[in-house]
Amino acid sequence: MSEPKPRRSRSPLSQAWNGVKKDRSASWLLAGHYHSAILGRMSPDARNKMPRPSQATAWTREFLALERRRDSTRLPEVLRNFTRVGPWLNTCPDQPLAQEVLARYPHVLLAAAKQVLADFTSAQPEADPDRLLRAKGFPAAMLFKQGLSTVWSVWYVPQAIRTSLSLLIALNPKDEYPEARATRRRFILHLGGTNTGKTYSGFQRLRRAKTGVYLAPLRLLALEAQETLTDLGVDCSLSTGEEEDFREGDTHVAATAEKLDLKARYEVAVIDECQMIADRQRGYAWTRAILGVLAPEIHLCAAPEAKELLIRLIDSCGDSYEVEIHQRATPLICMSHPVDYQRVQPGDALITFSKVGVLSVAEDLRQSGKEPAIIYGALPYSTRRKQMEGFLEGRMEYIVSTDAIGMGLNLPIRRIIFMETEKFDGVERRELKPEEIKQIAGRAGRFGMYNKGFVGATQNLGAIRAGLEAVVPPLEYAVAGFSELVLQVDFDLLEVLTQWNQMPTAEPYRKLDISRYITIISKMREMGFVLTREQELRAANIPFDETDEALRDLFFQLLHRWQEGEPVEQPGLPAEDATLPELELYYRKLDLYFSFAKTFACPVDEDRLYDSRERVAEEINEILLHRLRNNIRFCARCQKALPLRHRGRLCDDCYHKSRRTPSWKQN
Repeated sequence: MSEPKPRRSRSPLSQAWNGVKKDRSASWLLAGHYHSAILGRMSPDARNKMPRPSQATAWTREFLALERRRDSTRLPEVLRNFTRVGPWLNTCPDQPLAQEVLARYPHVLLAAAKQVLADFTSAQPEADPDRLLRAKGFPAAMLFKQGLSTVWSVWYVPQAIRTSLSLLIALNPKDEYPEARATRRRFILHLGGTNTGKTYSGFQRLRRAKTGVYLAPLRLLALEAQETLTDLGVDCSLSTGEEEDFREGDTHVAATAEKLDLKARYEVAVIDECQMIADRQRGYAWTRAILGVLAPEIHLCAAPEAKELLIRLIDSCGDSYEVEIHQRATPLICMSHPVDYQRVQPGDALITFSKVGVLSVAEDLRQSGKEPAIIYGALPYSTRRKQMEGFLEGRMEYIVSTDAIGMGLNLPIRRIIFMETEKFDGVERRELKPEEIKQIAGRAGRFGMYNKGFVGATQNLGAIRAGLEAVVPPLEYAVAGFSELVLQVDFDLLEVLTQWNQMPTAEPYRKLDISRYITIISKMREMGFVLTREQELRAANIPFDETDEALRDLFFQLLHRWQEGEPVEQPGLPAEDATLPELELYYRKLDLYFSFAKTFACPVDEDRLYDSRERVAEEINEILLHRLRNNIRFCARCQKALPLRHRGRLCDDCYHKSRRTPSWKQN
């Protein structure tokens, strides 16, 4: 048995490297990482095939040229090729070229490292190369893939961001509100379906409190709460994304959920429609309010399916609670037969799930001598109030509405009639969920006006009945948003948000959908805006429909004027003969202008803004009352109402039929 050959304790490259005096500069640190990576690829375990002698010579000379080359782009490739000649250096260390390599090896790596660092800091001026190179577990092998920038962006930045976030932001969202955790809070859960009086109960306690806050999902509900409290002699301010009305000495605030002031203390807080806590777009506002509102007495008004989730959150905070179950005072009866659309009755509310559907149904009713009130989400508050007043006062005997009627509108409705059982939810057209059917249907049979409420449909009545009878499953999670503490992480905001989104969170929470923030911030950068991280986040928080081209253009116009130091001016009024879509768009532009101005502390002529809003709201109401047909386009073939921004003379169905039918057969 032959004796094993003695193992070489150290390679010639290691001896060459260790034979040079080095300092702790970033250049020597990076050179050291290159050395480690080279040795790793030249280890006995690596399967390096010897190249042809001519190729080995070329690669070796290319490596030596790094000492004087001022281009780092090909460095990873040059180093990879150099490692392939490693066996030759080990077996033939006395060759002249090998001797030259061993003599110059550390200096070649140092020169290459200096050039890499120069290029890196030029491309990444915000980076700290010294911290990067000294980071524990530095992945030297990654230098052979795409270079130092890849190590920075793929390995170091995500790791550093996550470390910073974990130090700044608690894993459990409840721990982000230390003042609330230090406050003894008692919750009263008002649970029940629509029209059960749950919000009324909380509201009665709010009106008697010395100070209080009411939080709602809709601007309309916040405005109604302010008006109600004011009529009761309670001084109440208003805060929504579109308007503010703060007066000195006010003791109460009515606000949309997103506008809660977490620093203010109240005697009583009422948070309405708490089942919204599971909404992926807005649920974070309810989570934040429940976990962080500073009030010893908090009333949560919610659908029954939110019970277990809300109790779980309250228990996790160490707060106490009691539960009040609210039942309908009037029975809700599902009709046995479909409703004939032509035989609707006074007190009926006809529900469809598109604006064009609402307008066309309303016009059909008018043509048959029936005067309806019109309600849909895009209506200005003043217009909606005028329409509701018309119904309340009996001048309008019917309502045509979208599902906007399902949340908070207490109207004397006898029957809810579904005209369709599908809706487009922004992503797809789908069947109504049981909770949606229950929410809308519950508006029928207002207590004190009717002994019973009825629910029917013009078609697919079975789906409505099944939805009413279905047991709604309990909510599974609460949506948690990101804290403004993300601004304290010293990295690019988009990268910070991305890493926050990927980090785990405690049960029963789910992360907010941050795609809107990513889209807006990315677009601002693409257009050349240079903002601080705080300014980017403030801008992305401004509420507007970023998918609407006109609103998106206005947003960037306002941002450009602000960045250039120019006055941020209110959009001019539309033309005298403006159409309904133009007026509604203008109203949304006013909302965007106000939100932008408040976000960036721009002066606002609030009297002028109020007058403009009221003028537009009145013009919209006038169209709804007297000129609706003039603002609806109808299909030239089937006379079906066309969508308001539809192009062409035919509806989609007729257009596709015409494409399939030869022209000589169409007449």
